[in-house]
Amino acid sequence: MNAKYFPFIRRRGLLAGAVLGLVAVSLHADSGSSAGAASPQKKDAAVPAGGSEAFPVLDNYIRIGVGAPDITGDKAAYQEIFRTPYNGFAGIEDMHFSKDLKDSSFTIDGRALAGSNDYLGKFQLTKTDVGTFEAGYKRFRTFYDGVGGFFPTNKEWMPLANEALATDRAKFWAEGTINLPNMPVFKLKYANELRNGTKDSTIWGDSDFTGLAFNLAPNPVSPARKLVPGYLQLDERHQSFEASMSQTLGKTTYQVALIGDKTDNQDSRFVARFPNEVIPWSIAKLASAAQPAAKNLVAAKNWNNQVLLQQTDGESTSTTGVNAKLETAFNDMFTLHVGGNYQSLHADITGNRPLVTSTPTSTGVVPVTTATFTALTGTSHVKVYTGNAALDIKPVKDLFIQVAVRGEKEEISGASGYNVIAASGTPAVTLTTTPRVDWSKINQHSATPAVDLRYTGIKDLSLYFSGSKRNLRGGEQDTSSYNPLTATAGTLANNNNSEDHGDYKLGANWKVFSPLEVRAELFDKHHQYESAGYSVNLGDYYLLDSHFKGVKLTALAKPLPELSFTTRYVYQKGTMSVTGFLPIYSAYDSCDAKNYNISETIDWAPNKAMYVQVSGSIVFNTINTVYPRAGITPAVKNGSGVVTANAYSSNNVLQNSDNNYVTANALVGFVLTKDADVQAQYTYYKADNGDPQMAALTMPYGAASEESLVTVGIKFKLDERRVLNAKVGYADSTNDLTGGFTNFHGPLAYISIDYAL
Repeated sequence: MNAKYFPFIRRRGLLAGAVLGLVAVSLHADSGSSAGAASPQKKDAAVPAGGSEAFPVLDNYIRIGVGAPDITGDKAAYQEIFRTPYNGFAGIEDMHFSKDLKDSSFTIDGRALAGSNDYLGKFQLTKTDVGTFEAGYKRFRTFYDGVGGFFPTNKEWMPLANEALATDRAKFWAEGTINLPNMPVFKLKYANELRNGTKDSTIWGDSDFTGLAFNLAPNPVSPARKLVPGYLQLDERHQSFEASMSQTLGKTTYQVALIGDKTDNQDSRFVARFPNEVIPWSIAKLASAAQPAAKNLVAAKNWNNQVLLQQTDGESTSTTGVNAKLETAFNDMFTLHVGGNYQSLHADITGNRPLVTSTPTSTGVVPVTTATFTALTGTSHVKVYTGNAALDIKPVKDLFIQVAVRGEKEEISGASGYNVIAASGTPAVTLTTTPRVDWSKINQHSATPAVDLRYTGIKDLSLYFSGSKRNLRGGEQDTSSYNPLTATAGTLANNNNSEDHGDYKLGANWKVFSPLEVRAELFDKHHQYESAGYSVNLGDYYLLDSHFKGVKLTALAKPLPELSFTTRYVYQKGTMSVTGFLPIYSAYDSCDAKNYNISETIDWAPNKAMYVQVSGSIVFNTINTVYPRAGITPAVKNGSGVVTANAYSSNNVLQNSDNNYVTANALVGFVLTKDADVQAQYTYYKADNGDPQMAALTMPYGAASEESLVTVGIKFKLDERRVLNAKVGYADSTNDLTGGFTNFHGPLAYISIDYAL
């Protein structure tokens, strides 16, 4: 019995990607394979103990399927979590055919599922002593949910009008290898990838529809919250080409490759600020000092003006390069690896960011289009030189050492120009356009020494260590944006840039005794970036320092041949420090993160007819920035002692970011009869990190959801050529963070027939 013979679940953390169809019919062509394992599967696939021995191994097959879940609730949320369309799919789920000829062989793989927009066509031909050729096309769809935030004070919920978003990814590729006897090996590869569609964005717009009062000074709390959803429109193409030649002469292998890479992207971001809001002309024409008092007398829909933002980002890049590598074994003790790479990248950017503001006038509301930039054009050029060398050393039988070094040099230059459109006047409908230009240059180089050690000379114990340290130094010159009509240059800034990165691991695998094995690993990662201005053209002073360290522990116990335990514990602690502009400010802790991950898996196969697996995990994850050190922000007074801003609790604004959750999974499979296997599974996920009490001062975030899925399936051998698969299930998802608006539940089913030809 195969514990994985049904399409299964892969959540965004646990439940994502369940593919449970309503009806599926499979036709399988068998080329003389013997019975013994479930189908279809690769012959080397791991199959748990237990199960009927009546199911054949299928080499060639085609599976045709139809699926139609019956979901009640938010169908867009179902699509995103389960990665399958709520209205079903139909077509060829999987197809594989291979045949060996006299001196060649070919393989064909395919898939075509309408609804899921999941397609695959691949052909491979291999000819003995000549080479191989492969070409294919694949396409699949990823579903997204276009929702923003839920505000608990007044139960405000603002999904996109078209909440169910989707992005299609496609790739065509072709590659060939010429491998003639006693000749160099030649390879050609070409790939053309596309990404088109819409997806949700984590950049949200503002709204005053929060149920909070418009607060007059000196109360500093605004009723506006970022809860309006945004989305991205994607149109991207990526092409790559590689031609290489390799040959082995004696103990030395040479390889040279020419590479080319090209991208052409045109993406747009859509965000609405204060949708369906407009300040009445009677308030807008007042002096700004009188507006707060006037706004306090009207409804929230009259507190701000609607702004629709569409940011378009275009990017076209072209990269060419060459790389070469050499590997030679001097003897059994020393092997040398040497490589070099050169790449030249040219990029052109375009862009536009119009802001359409609903501006009140004495005669009505007028849409006024301004822009922080329009007609953006820019270009950049990057040259990268890379070299590396590594020496493998085996001084004794049980010890392996590799010492390596990598060096890199980068030369980067870029320039851009754009227009700024600003509105002025009362009403603000008078537009002024001014041009801007700027430029930047960076030259930097880095060196990265590394070492790897492995020692197995102690009985039942293996030790390993790896470490690398990257040091980067360089300089940057850039200029602030300036108006070329009124100035000849912007403000020049000089910066010295430096980076230091350390990455170290120390571990051991210890077989304590026959039924128990322990694995332990310590890790330490340190990254520092600094940009320091110098000379009379003082630039920035910015320091970012992060340090993460932790331990990974795994225990594998098998007290009985049919029973095993896998226990895993991961602990990670990290800190970050940051310094702002100018060196007079000392570094301060900006992040204190902790992560604990505990998981357990129990496998039990009491006999050949039954298999049980139970697993679960508990994760505690906290990112602390300034809480609880933020404390209370004191009141602000003017020179006359009048309070202009009240005190408030900063701790209630800047709280910890928690991502604590639990998962559980139970699977039972057993032989019902000599021709039938049964499998049942339960999967569970829960996170409870939401805090609606934070709404008074900020936007309450934090995952707060519960999801479960239960399935029962049967696999039944109808005869020597046909096998029936049937599976039913029920999914349930609740999400408190979205106020229950993305909840869904409903039955799922899957039926198929495997037919061996």
